[in-house]
Amino acid sequence: MIERAKVEKPQAQKKRLAHLNAIRAFEASARHLSFASAGQELNVSAAAVGQQVRQLEEWLGVKLFERAPSGASRLSLTDNAALALPDIQTGLNHLGMGLDIMRGVKDENVIVVSASPSISSKWLLPLLDAFHALHVDLDIHLETDVTLVDYAEKGIDIGIRYGLGNWPGLTSQHLMFEDVFPVCAPSYVESAGLSGELPNSLEGCTLLYDFSVPNNPAYPSWKEWCEKLRVTEPQHAHGLKINNFSGVMESAVRGNGIALGRGRLISEELDSGQLVAPFGKVQSRFRSQFCYYLVWPEGAVLSDSVLVFRDWLLAQTQ
Repeated sequence: MIERAKVEKPQAQKKRLAHLNAIRAFEASARHLSFASAGQELNVSAAAVGQQVRQLEEWLGVKLFERAPSGASRLSLTDNAALALPDIQTGLNHLGMGLDIMRGVKDENVIVVSASPSISSKWLLPLLDAFHALHVDLDIHLETDVTLVDYAEKGIDIGIRYGLGNWPGLTSQHLMFEDVFPVCAPSYVESAGLSGELPNSLEGCTLLYDFSVPNNPAYPSWKEWCEKLRVTEPQHAHGLKINNFSGVMESAVRGNGIALGRGRLISEELDSGQLVAPFGKVQSRFRSQFCYYLVWPEGAVLSDSVLVFRDWLLAQTQ
C-alpha cells in the first residue's frame, strides 16, 4: 500500500505544477500504452509526448515505462507508475472539476460522471466515442475516483461503482454482472509448467492479491475462488499484494504471478495475448457477488441529458 504524501508547502506544490503538461502526457501514455495514441489525444506529436515523459522521468529520478524495441506492446508501466496512476488520474480530474466550479455555471449539456480508474479506462472510455456520435450536443466530464466521494457536494450527476449496490446517500440501479477468473502472462504459464487444466491445488503457484476492498468478504478473492471451484488454497500464501486492480493486472502482465481478472476490464489484454486464462476461461470462472451499478445522489431529479446517458449505458449491457 502506498503511503500518502504529507501536505506540502506552496513552493513545493508550485514546482510540481510546473510539470503539469508532462504529467498529462504520462497519464495519456499510460492509458494507451502508446506515445502516438497519447499524442493524437493531446494534439501533439508522438515525439513531443515521449520528450515530456522523459523530462518527467528525469525530474522524478525513476523510470515510468519499460520500452521494448519492437512488438505489439512496446510500452509497459513500471510497478511504481502502475501504482501511482489512479492517484494521478484522480488529481487531474479534480483539477478539471475545480476549474468548472470557478466558471460558476452548470451547463445542462455537460454530464459529470464518476467512476473508478479501472472502470473508466477499461470499459467506459472505449464506449464514449459511440455516445458522442449519437449525441454531439452532450459532453461528458469524467472524474475518476478510487474511493467513493460525495456526489452532491462535488456536482456529480451519475456514476458507475463496483459493489453490492448499497452506498449511503446514493440511489443505485444494476448495470451489469461480472465474471472473475484467473489470468497470467503467457511467460508465467511456461515458467510455472501449468498444464491448462483446472488444478486440484494452487500449492506452488505465485498468486497476486487485489486489496482494493480489503474489509469486504464479498469482494472477489482467492479464498472464494478456491471454495467455488473446489481447489485447495495454498497453506502459505506468497505473492504481491496491491491495493488497486490496475496495479494487479499490470503485475500479471509482467509475469509476476496469477491474478483474479474481472472479465469486463481485461478484454483488451486477453485479445492482445498479454494475458491468458491458464486454467481455461469458462471452466475456471465464477460470478462475482460484486456487480456494476449506476448511482446518483439520493433524491436527485435526473436531467434529460443524464437520463439519455443512463439509458444509453444500460443499453450497452443488454
